[in-house]
Amino acid sequence: MNRILLGFILLISMSCSTKSQESDKAIASIEEDMIPSNVNLPLNPFEIISAKEPYSPHSPYHLDFKIKNAEDNSKQLVVFITLKGDSYFVSPNANGDFKGRFSMTIDENSNLEVEGDIIEIPKSVEETDTHHHVNGTVKWVKENTTYKLPLKVMTKKDFEATGIIKFTIEPRCTFEEIPFLISQKSGELSVKLNGGC
Repeated sequence: MNRILLGFILLISMSCSTKSQESDKAIASIEEDMIPSNVNLPLNPFEIISAKEPYSPHSPYHLDFKIKNAEDNSKQLVVFITLKGDSYFVSPNANGDFKGRFSMTIDENSNLEVEGDIIEIPKSVEETDTHHHVNGTVKWVKENTTYKLPLKVMTKKDFEATGIIKFTIEPRCTFEEIPFLISQKSGELSVKLNGGC
């Protein structure tokens, strides 16, 4: 009787072990299908990237930063946003009172000033949204987009200025705050992420 009981227990434990291994293999296979096998960064049109947000396959977006010379020889802070999946956010050009609207600001300082409005490329298009939080027209950004913020450098001295990008990423509905640091050293202006995000 003991031998039969022992044999039965061994048979059940081997069966459970085999099913567990098969389950683990199935889960691993699904995870591999979800994560892209090759990510070709940069995901944007910049030739040289000044600052790159660490790539995360689980984030609904990716940011790259650059300081660029404009046609009139002024400077621009340029941010390229790569959206993943069905992610989207409210354009800085949207009309209405949207708390999670995209914004790019530089903290007040005497060395660097914002010289105009944010330029959005391509421009978002207004559409009607019947969601109870919107219930009207809104400019959603649903494709990879470049933002340019015109800057005026007020000194030739070395300096640092902090800033922040804020927006709510949908449909995850999380308020994102990405701090950055603009610095000038030996006449060269650069940008980088300031701490974690």
